[in-house]
Amino acid sequence: MVRTEPSAADRHLIRCTAASGLELSPYRLERWRKAGLIPRPGPKTLVRIGTAEVYKPETVALVAGLLVCAPSCRTNEDLALLAFFNEVPVPSDPVRAALLKNYFVQYSKDRERKDEEWQRIPDDFRAEAEPEYNWAEAAAALDMEHKAAVRQMRDNLRRRRDLATASRAELDERVRSVLIHLNAPALPTDDSVFMADLRMAMAFAGPPEQSRAAWLLAALCHSEQLPERVETSGPERLETFLSVTDDDLGVLREQVKESLDAMWHMATEGRGRHFDLNSPEMARSAGRMLVEWTTARQAHPPGTRPAQLLVDSLRSLWSLCSTDSVGEGRTAFQRRTRPLQQHRSGRPM
Repeated sequence: MVRTEPSAADRHLIRCTAASGLELSPYRLERWRKAGLIPRPGPKTLVRIGTAEVYKPETVALVAGLLVCAPSCRTNEDLALLAFFNEVPVPSDPVRAALLKNYFVQYSKDRERKDEEWQRIPDDFRAEAEPEYNWAEAAAALDMEHKAAVRQMRDNLRRRRDLATASRAELDERVRSVLIHLNAPALPTDDSVFMADLRMAMAFAGPPEQSRAAWLLAALCHSEQLPERVETSGPERLETFLSVTDDDLGVLREQVKESLDAMWHMATEGRGRHFDLNSPEMARSAGRMLVEWTTARQAHPPGTRPAQLLVDSLRSLWSLCSTDSVGEGRTAFQRRTRPLQQHRSGRPM
């Protein structure tokens, strides 16, 4: 319960939101104010109309936006992220706190899972291979959980004459090998056996609907092979994010949303152009992308956008898989993937 009666400004705010069909209780208003989601009353937030002081329109819009997002959110952190990615003008402090908490909790879990997969590699195998290969094998084990992409790669490989009667276990092992090398520092382009598997698993010459999920996963992995690989620690990532200005935070949000649109367009076979960030789960995922990109972008030329990087990665894979003249040709490939390429730097292709 609120300890005191709502002020005249608070009562006016409650009436304004009610006029839009949104219910705001004094308790919720006080709780959000305490969490820093809305500013406290003061000269910067209030304006005098006649003899009364009321909240400025910006605060009314902020509260209305929070009310729209609130029903699906259980915590203030989720609310801050969902509102932020839906361009509600939430103060930056609770957004930054939510981004950091969301990112580093998942970062630690991912590191633990990768360490567990690394420990599953037999000691003899670990000793024989380079450390980068062992970590790539651990990453590939996690990527094998992307069922749609793995299924598409497996089905594509089965269309090869010498693999037509191969068992699922053998095909899965070939898919795993493809993913291992996609997670390594570089693709072994001189390995003809691997390149044959990669070429068939990607099936760039086939119908897009049979390979979109595989393309997306491969492009995301391969995008990390394009820049110079630099290992960073958790503290370094934290320091990098803390240096981001409020203005840059808005730019990063737009870049992440653009990248999600591009990935959604590919994943839906071109049926969807805009990815709706309408749940806390999606906002948390977008938040992790944003914090990750603050570090990853340092390995790319200034001005690089994640959506552009995705397209460049896909083009690079297409080029590598077409060097033996197997494929449909650059013009035909661009024509089939044109909707995705339109996300590159916002320019039509």
